[in-house]
Amino acid sequence: MKKIKIPWAKPELGEEELNEVIDSFKSNWLTMGPKVNKLEHEVSIFLEVPYAIAISNGTVALDLVLKAIGVEPGDEVIVPAMTYFATASSVSYQNAVPVFVDIEKETFNLDPDRIPEAITEKTKAIIFIDYGGNPSNYDAIAKVGQKYNIKVLQDGAQSLGAFYKGRPMGAQTETSTMSFHAAKVMTTIEGGMIFTHNESLKEDILSRRNQGESKGGKYIHITLGTNARMTDLTAGIGLAQFKKLPVFIKQRRRVGEKYNKLFSQSKDKIFFPKERVDCKNAYFFYPILVEDRDRVSYVLREKYGIDTRIAYPMPLYKQEVFASGKLKYRKMECPIAEEVTSKILNLPIFPSMTDDMIEQVCRAIFKEIEK
Repeated sequence: MKKIKIPWAKPELGEEELNEVIDSFKSNWLTMGPKVNKLEHEVSIFLEVPYAIAISNGTVALDLVLKAIGVEPGDEVIVPAMTYFATASSVSYQNAVPVFVDIEKETFNLDPDRIPEAITEKTKAIIFIDYGGNPSNYDAIAKVGQKYNIKVLQDGAQSLGAFYKGRPMGAQTETSTMSFHAAKVMTTIEGGMIFTHNESLKEDILSRRNQGESKGGKYIHITLGTNARMTDLTAGIGLAQFKKLPVFIKQRRRVGEKYNKLFSQSKDKIFFPKERVDCKNAYFFYPILVEDRDRVSYVLREKYGIDTRIAYPMPLYKQEVFASGKLKYRKMECPIAEEVTSKILNLPIFPSMTDDMIEQVCRAIFKEIEK
């Protein structure tokens, strides 16, 4: 069978998205307007949350939420040792201290059993993610937050399309964030959202999104905000993408389950994360653990034309900006994060990926692992 080049991700954009952009130009409404409002409304219904606030990107969304809940210089915020940089850097933006805690080997998510040992009198919040769209043990994490009276925030950048005990993942906590970057399950190209069940927090975040302006009047500023507005141009793309979301979710599950089947049947034992009972993975990532990971990644690209990602190559406390002492941090012992980051490899996954492509990826991996 002829080999074809296989990208790691592929945004599924078409005429529908282009028509939304053209419509924005024809209406002469390009900045934040009716399409932003409509996207907020539709996503809030899907995630079963009363308030959704569109933001310029997911990193800014995290920053605004931490400001809104009152994280201050010197406070500590618990985060997974293995996560995207923004989960921790958003804490550093507040001149607060990220505290890195180990992950579960089964899901690569924050380990609830390891959180209590990291808590001090300075702990202000816990941030968790759903790695690659595989749901965290939310109930256990929430229970820790309740026991110690600490706020729990969901960084749902990878969560859209996942389900936890029958409910869509992404807005379980009082306040949470999401990213709609081009590689995500659905995209606004760049963009994100903040979700909250708290009306007063909603009003505070709306003000912070718009230069701290008062709800009561233009050019009246009541807090230190920023320009974090989403445009109608990008919201229009999001509206077209949202209509396709059920298909995206179905197709990503098809690809993920095909990988699961092939790896489960292989004589080579390749570790891949398992779903929790009563949960469904969104399959934003498809990660495996392999020995000699860097060589395998290189050969897949150069020999077989298969693009991969390493998400993430090290625990965050080893990133230079933390390890050099430029930013304050604290860490617990994280042996699982150390091991996983040394072996993790994220395979191609996107809705239009064919069974032939999936089989080609798996054959190449099996061949290289045998070596």
